[in-house]
Amino acid sequence: MSRAATLPLFPDLPAFGRPDPGAEALRRRAGVDYLDLLSRDVLNRVDSPRLPFRWTINPYRGCEFGCSYCYARDTHGFLELDDPLDFETRIFVKRRAAESLRRRLRRVDLKGETIAIGTATDPYQPAERHFEVTRSLLEVFAEHEGLSLSLTTKSPLVTRDLELLTELDRRHAVEIHVTVTTVDARLARRLEGHAPDPAARLRALARLAEAGLATRVNCMPVMPGINDDEETLAPLLAAAREAGAGHVVAQPLFLRPMARRHLFAWLEREFPHLVPIYRHLYAHRDYLGEEAKDRLLTTFRRLRLAAGFPRSAPGRA
Repeated sequence: MSRAATLPLFPDLPAFGRPDPGAEALRRRAGVDYLDLLSRDVLNRVDSPRLPFRWTINPYRGCEFGCSYCYARDTHGFLELDDPLDFETRIFVKRRAAESLRRRLRRVDLKGETIAIGTATDPYQPAERHFEVTRSLLEVFAEHEGLSLSLTTKSPLVTRDLELLTELDRRHAVEIHVTVTTVDARLARRLEGHAPDPAARLRALARLAEAGLATRVNCMPVMPGINDDEETLAPLLAAAREAGAGHVVAQPLFLRPMARRHLFAWLEREFPHLVPIYRHLYAHRDYLGEEAKDRLLTTFRRLRLAAGFPRSAPGRA
């Protein structure tokens, strides 16, 4: 029996979906299990004033990229998967997501609403090559018009859908956010496990920008003592400018309980001298305080202006 078949059900968590009690693993690759996930409603409403979008969609739950800092590891806890590594080795696939979205858009007029795709897990992670859930959702959006759509990814696979994204941009307002925390390939490998090389991400962004799509680089998260210095940030901003990014934004690291466990274990291995600093900064909070946040982002903000990028909107870094 598959792990999915033994997990308890969570019928009151439509935003997360639930495992199919009768499903076997869909696929296995290099130690990664892909499991079917039923989702009554793939659109998740967001009411937080901290976030600039009203709705989110995550085609997958879990992410193979295995980034050290990923706050979304905690979402697997709702399925009683409490090992932080489960997040990158047990990937739940919302194969029926397109059907769910199509039903929702037929019932409710969301024109003018903002929908962010890939806020918790990467919509173009390796699973997408096989299952194409993200592409199926984009095809549903092509049947409608008048939305504001964003996709956030670290993967050059996004260019596979370049033609479809260009068509969507004629019907909606589309923006592609490419996450790049450093252009140092060795540092990126330490930070981001199995994520694509930063240079490949920036080449993908350049293709999207050349096609006329709005693009943005997310320098997220900025991590104290790791990627917050001028030597790390200046080359990143220069590369973003050269690739044609329309904007660059940053946010500090924040930690949920499971993500905290994983990150501190990673710090002990990779940057042990920083552990006391992180314990002080995040001892009693998930987010940095405003004063600490401003100090952390001072160099980024200065370099962003020097690189010719605009200031962020109020409330954004």
